[in-house]
Amino acid sequence: MNLTIGVCAYNEERKIKTLLGDILDQKDLPQGARVVVVASGCTDNTVSIVRDIANSNPKVELIEEKNRAGKTNAINIILANCLVELLVLVSADIRLPKDSIGEILEAISDERVAVVGGLPVVENSENGTVAKSAAIIWRVMRQTMTELGSTGELPFVMGELYCFRTSLLERIPSQVVNDDAYIATLARDKGLKVVHAANANFVLKVPSSIPDYIAQRRRVTYGHLLIKTQMGRFANVEGIALDHTLILARAMIREATSHPMSVVRAMFLLELEVVVRLLAWLDLREGRQHATWSRIASTK
Repeated sequence: MNLTIGVCAYNEERKIKTLLGDILDQKDLPQGARVVVVASGCTDNTVSIVRDIANSNPKVELIEEKNRAGKTNAINIILANCLVELLVLVSADIRLPKDSIGEILEAISDERVAVVGGLPVVENSENGTVAKSAAIIWRVMRQTMTELGSTGELPFVMGELYCFRTSLLERIPSQVVNDDAYIATLARDKGLKVVHAANANFVLKVPSSIPDYIAQRRRVTYGHLLIKTQMGRFANVEGIALDHTLILARAMIREATSHPMSVVRAMFLLELEVVVRLLAWLDLREGRQHATWSRIASTK
């Protein structure tokens, strides 16, 4: 199985060495798998850290992008240098359990499957009111997407960890913000399956301040609105709510049962999401671009 693992990094000196260690320590990686890191406009020590690793490990390749042009551009650079069947994309600020990529590769061995995603585990879910509230979304989405993934009806994957067949596309349009949703929608439009590997986890931090939460959700919501205007369908929770209402409702009931305070925190989230939705809609209306975005400090 021909495989490239792509990492798009911007000023990740604190985490990039650990992440590359996680990737290189993965179980059941194909013999010829390589890791391509695109370091985009970094002003810290990210480039020198990756270069040192690449010099000592031939599986790792560094591509330095002098100016930061956004994740989509970085992915397109990887695709242009990726003459293989499968591309796994891994966010530079997460952790990977040792069997995550192997589980994904097993799921995509089915030729009917074109995209496979991992599932989130929130590291800082107790780090204040905002993080506790944000973690609700990830828990509900994990339950919902696990159930949808088992039927092959998953509308999108999570961009922190996913794999797709490179035959789906040569490049991603430059204006796309949510590469994960775009690629999953493209696969479904071609009649191919999008699934989750149930045991492929990744560990992440959620925003723990209101400005960070709004900034992150504004960009993501804008990206989904853009995909809706271009491709005719929501590849996010709105799409799930419209097409799979009962599955989403069951996940929310399970969340409320296991975490009773989630009902209260959900009201706080709802208020923030109204603000987020309005800002994202205004961004789309005014033609604002989110190809590059400010770092969300509390998730690092």
